[in-house]
Amino acid sequence: MWRKWLAVLCIAAGILLIASPFLKEGLIGYLSGKLSSEQLTATQLKKNNQRDASFDYKSIQPPSFYEAVRAGTRVSSHAVIGRIKVKRLGIALPILKGTTSSNLLVGAATMRSDQKMGSGNYALAGHHMRRENLLFGPLMHVKIGDEVVITNLTSDYVYRVSNRKIVSENEGSVALQTNDKRITLVTCDKPTRTPNRLIVIGKLVRVEAHQ
Repeated sequence: MWRKWLAVLCIAAGILLIASPFLKEGLIGYLSGKLSSEQLTATQLKKNNQRDASFDYKSIQPPSFYEAVRAGTRVSSHAVIGRIKVKRLGIALPILKGTTSSNLLVGAATMRSDQKMGSGNYALAGHHMRRENLLFGPLMHVKIGDEVVITNLTSDYVYRVSNRKIVSENEGSVALQTNDKRITLVTCDKPTRTPNRLIVIGKLVRVEAHQ
């Protein structure tokens, strides 16, 4: 009898192992979409931006199924401080304060505590998943001239992509403050563990009242 149960457990474990990548990405898509659809106000975003946050660059690696499930219990709208859109690529994600596993699983995460939209280097990190339309995966198809828009629901900051490059994961200078007004988007160069990062840089071209 125990052999029969052992066989059933082995089969179930095998099915779960095969299905886990699809379940993981389905969960990530659901959590990101749920957070994106929440109706937050500019006042709430400003209050959220005043909260303390942690910044762990080691989190910028493809998450495991367990990490996705665990993050699902930790995701909070209190971390949301804005939104990012890259219309041509279909990117529309919440911006969350802090580079943490939970934040990276649902949107774009800020990489420094002193970041301010429209000022200096606004650096954002995001995951690159096997499903290319999730999170920052579409950035692999970014082109020079594409527009990136970030908003705090008071103003829209429009950047135009001026450069893209692959660098080592140890190239932390990409997130440092700069004198010029730019946005820097960071993601893995492939949807598996990798020592390289895709860096997309855009220059601020205009600021508009949010509509």
